[in-house]
Amino acid sequence: MTKIVTRVIDCWVINRSFSELRFLIMKRNKGLQYEGIYHCVHGKIDENESAWEAALRELKEETGLIPDSFFVTDFTSNFYEAEPDRFNLVPVFVADVKSVSVKLSKEHSAYNWLTFEEAMQQVAWENHKKAIEIINKMFTTDFPQKKWLKIKI
Repeated sequence: MTKIVTRVIDCWVINRSFSELRFLIMKRNKGLQYEGIYHCVHGKIDENESAWEAALRELKEETGLIPDSFFVTDFTSNFYEAEPDRFNLVPVFVADVKSVSVKLSKEHSAYNWLTFEEAMQQVAWENHKKAIEIINKMFTTDFPQKKWLKIKI
């Protein structure tokens, strides 16, 4: 029987100090899974760690950034792996940062701060496009539900 698991997180990093909302998009390094693909902070949830704690840890490890505010989104990404017959539910978080100075880990070779339109063109996965759309709505429109999605850190 197919397993349903939550073992990884996605964390989108945004910055609002530009004239419009920007998304941090990073390029996966050579020799790694998804080499050359642009995406967000992504990582495994450690044992005895909550999903949101994993997102904060991965954010620091992959970018060196500390969020000014931190949110869970009204969206859960998902994907299926044929081996080992596993369906993954992926909590999606948003780190709103003030700094644009990124310290990339060995997992990434490049990064850029992109507008909504640019980010939508750059990412490869449909789940990433959906996340960007939802996050853009959260931070560029009157979105009163956002107050319930904020995580105190």
